[in-house]
Amino acid sequence: MSNRYSRSEKGKWVPEASRTPTRKPSSQSRRAPVLLPSSDNSELIEDNKLTLLGRVTKPSIQKPQWVLDWLIQFWNLETAVTGRTLGPDLFQVKFETEDALLSVMRRAPFHYKRWMIILQRWEPIVSNSFPRRTPFWINIHGLSLHFWTFKVLETIGEELGIHIDEDIPQGRVRVDIDCLKNLEMQLPVQLQSGEVFNVDLE
Repeated sequence: MSNRYSRSEKGKWVPEASRTPTRKPSSQSRRAPVLLPSSDNSELIEDNKLTLLGRVTKPSIQKPQWVLDWLIQFWNLETAVTGRTLGPDLFQVKFETEDALLSVMRRAPFHYKRWMIILQRWEPIVSNSFPRRTPFWINIHGLSLHFWTFKVLETIGEELGIHIDEDIPQGRVRVDIDCLKNLEMQLPVQLQSGEVFNVDLE
């Protein structure tokens, strides 16, 4: 059985001068979870359907309010956009129209101070890791021209994430990527003949 340690024992969130070993925390010090009452939240779900949730990937230099202000100015939309921060690394952006929201997502991914910003359409789910996905155009290098077909590009796209679209003349795919995982820069592929080779992903 693993031991549980307090924040002070781990040395987390405690000033350096006060980092001294203390007694193990009592199991009685932890509160029971608060049971939320059931309620009709259909109006709130409808009200937030044109919302994107954002996550900064380097909170020490990407302050959510700075990122939010910059994005709204950068998008330069004709319709109004409102936003607010939701903590040290999260923010939300609310649009007036579906077209405005989709136009922004077609331009993703976005970067601020050289670090990526994760933007995902809001869904009525509960998860500490949401949002985590952002669409990317991925150029596939090293794939011979006679393999630039819809089926081949779709297969590669589905291997990398959620396949959204493909651009056959340019040999690239648009994929919804899990940005909380390391980005893959190379992928082994196998031909029907059994030959295996790597393609580079940009």
